[in-house]
Amino acid sequence: MRSFQRPDSSRNGQAVLLVTLALVPMIGLVSLVTDVGYLYYLKNSAQAAADSAALAAVYRFKSTISGSSFSCSSYEWICHADPWPCPSDLTSAANPPETGCLYAKQNGFGTADSRKTVTIQSGVTSSVPTAPGVAGAGYWVTVRVTQNVPLLFAAVMGNRNGLVAARASAALHPGLGCVYALDPTAQGSFYQNGTTTFQAACGIYVNSDDPSAAMEGNGGAVLETSMINVVGGVDWQGTISPPPNTGVSPVIDPLSYLQPPVPCAPGGGCDGADCSAHPSRTDVNSDITLSPGTYCGGIRVKNATATFSPGTYIIVGGGISTQDTNSHVVLLPDRPEGSGVFFYNTYNSSHSYSPIDFNANSSVRIAAATSGDYAGVLYMQDRSCCTTNIPTESFQGGATSFFEGIIYAPRSLVQFAGNPTLDISHYTIVVARRFAIQGTSTMNNDFSHLVGGNPIKQAGLVE
Repeated sequence: MRSFQRPDSSRNGQAVLLVTLALVPMIGLVSLVTDVGYLYYLKNSAQAAADSAALAAVYRFKSTISGSSFSCSSYEWICHADPWPCPSDLTSAANPPETGCLYAKQNGFGTADSRKTVTIQSGVTSSVPTAPGVAGAGYWVTVRVTQNVPLLFAAVMGNRNGLVAARASAALHPGLGCVYALDPTAQGSFYQNGTTTFQAACGIYVNSDDPSAAMEGNGGAVLETSMINVVGGVDWQGTISPPPNTGVSPVIDPLSYLQPPVPCAPGGGCDGADCSAHPSRTDVNSDITLSPGTYCGGIRVKNATATFSPGTYIIVGGGISTQDTNSHVVLLPDRPEGSGVFFYNTYNSSHSYSPIDFNANSSVRIAAATSGDYAGVLYMQDRSCCTTNIPTESFQGGATSFFEGIIYAPRSLVQFAGNPTLDISHYTIVVARRFAIQGTSTMNNDFSHLVGGNPIKQAGLVE
């Protein structure tokens, strides 16, 4: 007869004890995985909020504030040396830091929630404190966000709260281009023909998406630059260096924020201009020194020298032209330090728009101002002109000619031939609808003498 023994009850008790002891680290492990995963998710959300807030603040600054050099006294909000807390009741933004606050709020980090904080630092130093490798910044913003997070499973282990934090900095830093061809579709938006040579110490951007010849060179054209970015295709018969980057994204107009001088209207035209001093075209038949002001009907420089005193010239219709034999256009004094000229080319109800026409046989030596709202900008076209046609703006000249500054003609084809040697002009930048090289030309990018450096700034994250 088989006999049965009763299980040892002491062993059952040991198993229960072992399971109980094992539950403690198991719960800790589960809490670690669950809560760390949740904190990681919130960390990514916090970083997205910081990134968007910093970028939004800098883009707002770039789109509304003119000039290239700023001080902490320029605006009451421009510098926050110490972290500035975003207001909890903010519903609209009056300045860039508040814009950053609203973007953080839209990304889930509104400070009405007492567990969350958003602070902003900003400044106009050329370096960014949190990104020591960045130099030449015009304006920077650093956003910090934090969130105090109640933990779930980890609370069993005595860890009731966790902290999520993120930081991002964005800045306006110098642009890399000296030619921006903005036409979105044209063949030959950047065009170079024949035995021409163009050398540039900076980059070229071509926005045209023409698949075969957005950028076009014929007849042995020579192009040497630091960078070439083209949205569409390239058809080049000659020498081109470096090889173009094609299929890139288009760039935005880098001077879209720039406003016309008073009394011209931001929407276009200048009917408010006072034409009494120069009511009709100014013909220069003998040597003369011109003063800043409004010139209705334009300026025509013939067989003489027109010396332009430093300041702002508003050209209401007629444009500026040269050449009835040997024309000269110069500054007073030649190559002024700390001063220069700014030409705004516009129109009104009785004077139609006309482009610039500096003839290739003329001598033209002009430079932009080095400070002020239009620092670095030599020429600006009224953006409302020429909706049905594309005028040609000619910036050409003889061997000693130079155009120092930004030529801003977003509605026109700019024909360029100037700066034959790099030691004549510190820098030249062309922002145009289309761009064409005539003859041998060079462009430098030395902004060392210009307050604020390169007037064209790009907005981007730097950390």
